[in-house]
Amino acid sequence: MLRNKFILYFGILFTFSSCEFSQPKTEDQYIADMKTLLKEKLSAEYEIGNTQRATHVKSHGLVKAKFDVVDSLPDELRVGIFKTPKTFNAWMRFSNARGMAQSDKIKDFRGLSIKLLNTSENKIITHDFVLQSYPTMALGTVKDFRDGMYYDLKKSRLYAAVAFVFSGRLGVLLDFNSGRQLHSSPLDIDYWSATPYRFGQKIVKYRLKATSDYKSEAPKDLSDNYLKENMMTHLRNDAATFDFEIQFYINDKLTPIEEARTEWKESDSPFIKIAEITIPKQSFDSQKRRTLQMQLSFDPSNVPDDHQPVGGLNRARKAIYNVLASFRSNRDNIELITPSFEEID
Repeated sequence: MLRNKFILYFGILFTFSSCEFSQPKTEDQYIADMKTLLKEKLSAEYEIGNTQRATHVKSHGLVKAKFDVVDSLPDELRVGIFKTPKTFNAWMRFSNARGMAQSDKIKDFRGLSIKLLNTSENKIITHDFVLQSYPTMALGTVKDFRDGMYYDLKKSRLYAAVAFVFSGRLGVLLDFNSGRQLHSSPLDIDYWSATPYRFGQKIVKYRLKATSDYKSEAPKDLSDNYLKENMMTHLRNDAATFDFEIQFYINDKLTPIEEARTEWKESDSPFIKIAEITIPKQSFDSQKRRTLQMQLSFDPSNVPDDHQPVGGLNRARKAIYNVLASFRSNRDNIELITPSFEEID
């Protein structure tokens, strides 16, 4: 009897998933679907006045940093913000990737958003980087991203898993499993853009390589907030450092632009260091920082022309990020701001 119910259940799932996956849409339609789904999620899950981000909800901390462009770059790497040696002030927000606040004891991807600040003619100009703790995106196309979002929000994670298996996308689930990990500290790990960006006339991906002398150890008994606690201990004792690197596009086979599930292998396209990041010793677990991290928005398309995002997922993000930030701001009547360092301790 149990076996028959099991077969029936999966048969139903297969029928539903096959039907829904068999109706292709345009990229713009998938993006419109995602905007609607995410607005519905935020409206349903949060009371007005407490609207969180759609993803990367749990923040481990918002920290001040220095972003130093390497002063010995060859001419071909002197592009955009990297044209001349310069030090940018930066805000960096570390997070868990899940679209809900959950314990650090649960395996997850980690996120890192960076906002570079530069004042010109009394106007604050910013440049955002959005990175994650894994070199590829499990949902590597706009269609995959929409499908995963739809089944996760409208059905269940089990439903999503079965639907992806029966539609020939088992690799998506395997990538999710590989990318979710328990980490010692957000300051100890590498981060990747996972999606490509223009670098003048060329195309690159980014990597942040952790280079700190100080390394955290995961406690024997993990707490719900051990990642933030380890960050606090690290930055109380020592600075944290990263190398900022780029990796050039080679061709569509080795370094595809439209399929973010495919890793750009370092053996095919080596990483090149073009900047250094220093997070000085600081205390960041304050109410001011917690409030500010909700008032900051990070958008991978908030960049100058020389560094514009490319590829399907980035086209989707460009369309969605600003809409969701405005939705959150308008719903809660909060102003999205970018303060200078001097305004916040």
